[in-house]
Amino acid sequence: MGCLREVFVTAKAATDPTTDASSENREIPSGSPPIDIPPTPVGEQIYLRRRALRILWVAFRIFFSYFLYKLGSLYVPRMKAAEWKEALHRKNALRMQKAALTLKGLLIKVGQFMSARVDLLPDAYTQTLSLLQDQVPPAPYSTIRTRFIQEFGLPPEALFETFNEIPLASASLGQVHEATLREDGMRVAVKVQYPEIEQIVEIDLRAIRWIVWVLQKVMTNIRFDVLYTEFSKIVHKELDYFVEARQAEQFHKNFASDPRIVVPKVLWNYTTGRILTLEFVEGIKISRTEEIRRAGIDTKAVATLLVESYMKQILQHRFFHGDPHPGNLFVQPGPRLVFVDFGLMQQIDTGVHRGMEKMMIAIIDREITGIARALLDLGFIARTERMEDIENVVRFFMDRYRDISPRAFKRITLTQIAQDLETLFHVYPSLQVPNHFILVGRTAGMLNGLCSQLDPDLNIIEIAEPYAKKFVGSPDFVGEIFSRGKEIAIALIELPVVLRNFLELASNGQFRTRMNSEDLTAILTKIYKLAYRTVLAGFIVTMTLLYSNLVRSFNTPIGIVLSTLIVFPALALLYSFVRRK
Repeated sequence: MGCLREVFVTAKAATDPTTDASSENREIPSGSPPIDIPPTPVGEQIYLRRRALRILWVAFRIFFSYFLYKLGSLYVPRMKAAEWKEALHRKNALRMQKAALTLKGLLIKVGQFMSARVDLLPDAYTQTLSLLQDQVPPAPYSTIRTRFIQEFGLPPEALFETFNEIPLASASLGQVHEATLREDGMRVAVKVQYPEIEQIVEIDLRAIRWIVWVLQKVMTNIRFDVLYTEFSKIVHKELDYFVEARQAEQFHKNFASDPRIVVPKVLWNYTTGRILTLEFVEGIKISRTEEIRRAGIDTKAVATLLVESYMKQILQHRFFHGDPHPGNLFVQPGPRLVFVDFGLMQQIDTGVHRGMEKMMIAIIDREITGIARALLDLGFIARTERMEDIENVVRFFMDRYRDISPRAFKRITLTQIAQDLETLFHVYPSLQVPNHFILVGRTAGMLNGLCSQLDPDLNIIEIAEPYAKKFVGSPDFVGEIFSRGKEIAIALIELPVVLRNFLELASNGQFRTRMNSEDLTAILTKIYKLAYRTVLAGFIVTMTLLYSNLVRSFNTPIGIVLSTLIVFPALALLYSFVRRK
């Protein structure tokens, strides 16, 4: 359940082994149900409609307040207008926080998701909404008991030897309880999804879609529709605990050989689509730096281990934990790093993985052209843009941010970064954030925040350098053949679509190109190679068809001739693909 404070770990200091597993959350009383839905169908429909209207009403009040500010700021001094705007940010952020805590459900997750968007939102919003990580009110035990009966046909006290009715942590979609198994007394963490939450999610998403539509009309330079699509996909995925269980298991396998990384095991016999049971693990919350130091653990080593683990996840495993907030990361002596909450994970496909590798190598080597081309290939930049302009943008950000440490980065105000990004999007409206990179960017921001606490002087780029260069080494010969063969097959399948897009750009007057004699020579060479390979492939296909229809035995003269006419052109074709020049 990404962006949540769902803790599968006790925040227990290593120096105090007697600390009770649930002591951190004992002060949290069992509150009202997460969402109080009337029991009758008619009452339920009325509630859901009222809920959507309340969400839209909150959004309207926030929009209207900024509209009044826009008008009024024209008639007041600039200093007063700035103070007014800042006060308005704080007031509306508190309004959103109150609405989330009142309506609960998906709105809490929306607030948590927004708190991470420091690139888009003012400080007042990110700081206020980040408190939702620790302010989610728990549901009463009766609600949890109902879900157990729905899933297993039995209450929790009949399934487990012990079941703590006070949750370890609560979140927008569910909460976590500690229990022990009957068969061996093993301690486990049980994550339970609230009943009726699926209906609430659909209603909230519908209301949010209307809000996004308005935002997109007002702020055209920010792709709110892309953010909404990604957020909706993440939420629906998190509602299925079987998905999270498989992701936890995959993450555990990926780090099985690394004793420095601790991942709880899944207990499948006690897991359903709405209840997830994992091995109970312990550690110190990663944000409690003083407590970590008192336990004799080097925080700099923890920061390095954190970054190294993500280099492995992204560059080696191609499968990473997308929610590294302090509630999901814990530290044990060693140091060892404990990961929990696997609802928000992302698989990186081969094409994106290669683009990211090229990007990291280009950043490390300060290769401006390489960075620009990687951005182009990854989908950040429309292919109609001039490469020279793109390289100028890359050069600006490289000079500004490449060698900066978290301590220095913290001295740069979020306003400065936001202004840089805003200027960039205004100058180059074709820039866009691909769906598959929204979670990557969010994760990178969270890691930077954690590293600034653990080791303010840490340079993430320096740690990333050996990993990036290791995983972008030259492939072996056999791997190269298979890799290129796959690329060729994909290219042939996509060729009609690419040609259609090219013709549409050309017919609309959007295609621009500049070339010198070297460019023209290179293009003509590629055209020659393509024609050469096409002729060879056609000849091979023709000879193969003749062979299959005319030859009854390989030992006949015609069989030998046709086999020769197939094998040698096939070898020539293969050589043309493998050859680099």
